[in-house]
Amino acid sequence: MGLACNQIRLLTLTARKADCEYGISMNSIEKMALTREQSELSREYQSKLSASKIAYYNNGQYYQMNYSYLMGYGAVYESIINGDMPLKSDNSMILCDYMGQVVLSDTYANAITSVLGSSAMDSNGRGGTFSTDKIPEILAAFLPGFSAEQIETVINGDTVSGSASASTVQATTGETTGSATMDTTAGTTSAIQQVVDFYYPIFQAAAANGWTTEYNKDMNRNTDYVSDALTSGTFQLETVESDGNYDPGTSLTYFITSGLVVENTSSEARAEITAWYEAEKAKISEKEDWLDIENQDLSTELEAINTEIESVKSMIDDAVSSVFDWGSS
Repeated sequence: MGLACNQIRLLTLTARKADCEYGISMNSIEKMALTREQSELSREYQSKLSASKIAYYNNGQYYQMNYSYLMGYGAVYESIINGDMPLKSDNSMILCDYMGQVVLSDTYANAITSVLGSSAMDSNGRGGTFSTDKIPEILAAFLPGFSAEQIETVINGDTVSGSASASTVQATTGETTGSATMDTTAGTTSAIQQVVDFYYPIFQAAAANGWTTEYNKDMNRNTDYVSDALTSGTFQLETVESDGNYDPGTSLTYFITSGLVVENTSSEARAEITAWYEAEKAKISEKEDWLDIENQDLSTELEAINTEIESVKSMIDDAVSSVFDWGSS
């Protein structure tokens, strides 16, 4: 009876020994996978750190590139006239996609279709070329306060006459004592000229090369989209020549070298990337610690099992020996 019990006990211990050895083996494989995961994380971390952003310099600071800086502030043309918002130093620098089509906001696209008709834009949000004669009407469609005739006059190099009435107020009583007409020709012409200088190259390029709105949703959702797209090549910066076509000698490197844009990684972005890396690394380290603890427990149990197996084997040997000894006496 003792021999049979010890045999069953030996089989049970042997089975558990195999389970422990299998567990240690699988944990070792998983630790190797975590090592590869850590290496991949380190490579991704370095890649993120080296991934630059396209920025522009304004009033002593660098700002990440955005659509408004490159292509204007829509109908808020006062920002261009008054200089309330950052303005690019070269109005001929515009934003296009990899196909060479000008990237237009919905405001600009609506102005084009209001003049050319809805058929000017296809179902994908892309439009073809059109006559530059239509540009004054298009600009007037999204620039309130200026007519197509006024804009065309300034484009042609002439001045726009204008006047405004003003009341004469008595300083002590505040009563209106008369009125006068002021000549605003210079101011009106100057204001329109600033608007034309900024917007005309955009629509001149669109007229010559076509245009697209298909990226607008992505740009609205992701503030990094323009910078990332410039880095990846989805977007391109182009210099518009006098005929509306692009200077073939320009590239992102050209604009960086000329100082019109800069390529850098901000300290805030680096801090964010490093925080992400440390968090992911801690997760991997936690998994490794758990596997180490489990392996240590399994190794301790395996050592005890081996000792127990040797003890059981010894008892079996003694039982077998006693049987043979009894038969030989």
